[in-house]
Amino acid sequence: MVRAEDARLMGDMKSMKKGYMELFDLNRDLINGYKIRCNNHTELLTCLRAVNQAIQRAGRLRVGKPKTQVISACRDAIKNNNVSALFKIIRAGSTLS
Repeated sequence: MVRAEDARLMGDMKSMKKGYMELFDLNRDLINGYKIRCNNHTELLTCLRAVNQAIQRAGRLRVGKPKTQVISACRDAIKNNNVSALFKIIRAGSTLS
């Protein structure tokens, strides 16, 4: 930006155009990176909602203390990144089956 403005003040239109084109390309790259991060964030939120709904449904199949145990066990499995345990907990109520 500074080089392009300096070139404009000196009347060097070729360098000015080159500087602004570089700035335009950089801005486009930044915007594309932001769009990718935004889409990833949206997809992550959608997946988290789906996982949370599955955990809530598994909890609703039980009443009282077992319900609380299933939900907390599911949350622990997610914290530990243990997907197979999560499936077992949802299916059977515990990982001991």
